[in-house]
Amino acid sequence: MTRAAGGGAAGRAARGRAGEARGGAAEARGGAGEARGGAGEARGRAAEGPAARPARLTGAQAHARYEALVARAMTAEDPVAALRAAAEDPALPPALRRALLGADEDGVRMSALLVARLRFERLLRGSPEAEAWFDRDPADFSAAFRRYHAEVPPTAFFPPGEARLFRRWMEAPSAPTRARRPR
Repeated sequence: MTRAAGGGAAGRAARGRAGEARGGAAEARGGAGEARGGAGEARGRAAEGPAARPARLTGAQAHARYEALVARAMTAEDPVAALRAAAEDPALPPALRRALLGADEDGVRMSALLVARLRFERLLRGSPEAEAWFDRDPADFSAAFRRYHAEVPPTAFFPPGEARLFRRWMEAPSAPTRARRPR
């Protein structure tokens, strides 16, 4: 199967969602797997109490969490390590954890670079102040942008939205001093 036809981690995750929606996943049926666990595992959980068990997420909640973890990884300094860490989230169903672990490392890195590039372009197109700062001092602006990219989730689709996010971030007390005082 080709990647375009649904191969790769995204295809596996989509097929996992389809299986869960049909009730085909072991954990959704209550068959063998994490939902039922082994006898020793069940006894260990009972001894630890309900607080030790991760909360069971609905399918929609699990997929929302999965998407948030992937989005956060796309802005991390090391997106591959962020996905590997996300795969250890015990609240995610096994199929989604496997999808995170199965993601192609080079593909993850390229995706993260594209996310950063698109945000950078949206920001410069939407904010004359940011563009002037970049023209005046590319190194200083780039350092501030790296911080912004790591701290602010990518939620804007268009340049004006990215400019508003950046402006709010610059006005926050934690923003770089030079970012708060334009020259």
